[in-house]
Amino acid sequence: MVDTNGRGSLQRLLYLQTESTSVDSEVIGMSFVEDGEIRLPPDDPDDWPYANVLEAMKAGWRVVKFPELALLYHDPFNITLGCEFILEK
Repeated sequence: MVDTNGRGSLQRLLYLQTESTSVDSEVIGMSFVEDGEIRLPPDDPDDWPYANVLEAMKAGWRVVKFPELALLYHDPFNITLGCEFILEK
């Protein structure tokens, strides 16, 4: 794939939010960055391309960021989703 400036392949990112830090934990949210644009998955989770991180890895996605374990602390003021994996192709 060549970007609009002829510089080669654009990086593709996949953000997967899961129920836990395990790579076989169910995906509860996702988004993609492809061709320099953010793309959301289909509305119905049954139509999502991956049910867990392991499936995405088997499809060639590489994990570049694992969930931040410190964010899993149940602080009432912490509204971040701690079980987020970021993958790239």
